[in-house]
Amino acid sequence: MRPFPPAAAIAAALLLFTPLPAQADPVTRKVEIFDERGPAGHAEVVDSPNLRARVAAAAATVTPVEINGPSSNRIDLVYLGDGYTSGELGAYADQVASSWAKLTSYEPFTSRRKMFNVWRVDITSPVSGVSGDPTSDVVKDTPLGTYFWCGDIERLLCLDVDAAKGYAALAPEADQIAVVANTTKYGGAGYTDDELVTFSGGNQLGTEILPHELGHSIGDLADEYGGDPTGYTGTEPAAVNVSVKTAVQMQAQQKKWYRWLGAATPDGGVIDTYEGAHYHDYGIYRPSQDSMMRSLKRPFNAVSREKMIQSFYATARPLDSYTSNASRVSRGSTLTITTLPISPLSITWYVNGTQNTAWNGLTSVTVPTNLPAAARISVTVSDPTADVRDPDYQSAYLSQTITWRVR
Repeated sequence: MRPFPPAAAIAAALLLFTPLPAQADPVTRKVEIFDERGPAGHAEVVDSPNLRARVAAAAATVTPVEINGPSSNRIDLVYLGDGYTSGELGAYADQVASSWAKLTSYEPFTSRRKMFNVWRVDITSPVSGVSGDPTSDVVKDTPLGTYFWCGDIERLLCLDVDAAKGYAALAPEADQIAVVANTTKYGGAGYTDDELVTFSGGNQLGTEILPHELGHSIGDLADEYGGDPTGYTGTEPAAVNVSVKTAVQMQAQQKKWYRWLGAATPDGGVIDTYEGAHYHDYGIYRPSQDSMMRSLKRPFNAVSREKMIQSFYATARPLDSYTSNASRVSRGSTLTITTLPISPLSITWYVNGTQNTAWNGLTSVTVPTNLPAAARISVTVSDPTADVRDPDYQSAYLSQTITWRVR
């Protein structure tokens, strides 16, 4: 990953993106559909070849919205706007700010927002609005080609994915892409495999789509809603938040969310096995009655929250930087660490495997001058959150240990 350049330099930079040439073979992508009630299943849609050929180069300015550290150790969320003329970019900036505020009103984003960098790419469109608004016969020639009535589904808001990725690449890093469409008409789409989501910038409910989609693309969470009235007959899904096992089976086999059974959950009630999930009404279970992965405007349940935190730490490690341990350090030298700006983090120091309690919580220590040859000093930084019960998550992701050898 690239280090992030000074914010002022990015804000002032005027960049041009030249899209890839049109491809002869259209690309089929699986997208999640949203209607006024929330997530409503999936569809396979085809990128329009003439859409891909039509997109013209447009001026784009990259502006940092919130920068919390190096992109090498952050989850970089990049917003793109489509259908905003030069005079409407101020409204787009306000909509991005509103979306980020909405996202960080949900845990675990609230307490861990500093694990993210947020960028805004301002793309000047020659026309205002997007295709399919208000009716399917309306066509707007916008840089990202965003359009309703994708796959003949009115609220499905698709676009040219390659064009979006090209503009997102102007930011220092793009782990997740959120495309804001200049429309008050409700709609959106989740391109989970492409870490990309679209939503209506001018519709209040549109901002609720992003948290749900990040549950998929960051947390690898499954949808918890049903739909198919027939029973699920497939194998056990890989996602942690859906299962074919009952609560009794989970407890006996110590599988899936057995550690959380009976515990209170942020979305109300307790964790159990509730029938109906993974697009089927029967034969498969979810952890709670109604969470973010089942409906919009709901908290993540305890099981999903735990997995999201683990996924955050899979990208943003507890330590931002530390004194190099590539070679041995001298007695009397200083060892310094810089942690993620997350509170609270536990900092524990060890000398030859024995905890030095006098150093606990310190970010800088001096190597004692009386240490024997080949002594070892190590530090472990960890997130002691009660929202994570899986010890494997805690040791492999929420904790990081660095060791130095003394000359």
